Amino acid sequence: MNELQSLMNDVSEWSDATFGAMQRNPAIVWHLKKEVDELIQALDYTHSLGIDEGVGAGEFGRQLSKTKMEYADCFMLLLDSAHHFGLTAENLIELTREKLEINKRREWGKPDSNGVVEHVRDVAS
Repeated sequence: MNELQSLMNDVSEWSDATFGAMQRNPAIVWHLKKEVDELIQALDYTHSLGIDEGVGAGEFGRQLSKTKMEYADCFMLLLDSAHHFGLTAENLIELTREKLEINKRREWGKPDSNGVVEHVRDVAS
């Protein structure tokens, strides 16, 4: 078993033991959505500290560590949701590679006010 699958199994086993086996999708994804919002806030704050010359290295380092943990929260919830949806780590990797190839063939628009760029259409192969 590869490391990602092992982690996925560990996360789901802990989640079931902690929150109950009946706690499933979409509840896990709703939780992920909340964690993504927290990650966005942490990233914004980390960025603001990084450009503020008055911020000490200790404060910046603490915020950097907090932001990294927000990434971990999001990743754990994504793995847990995928596991309970019936996907394996190998499936996730294969699907991500497939989606990457689709995205490579797409035409992309301009960033919105948040910097988000979405595809405008698929480019014919």
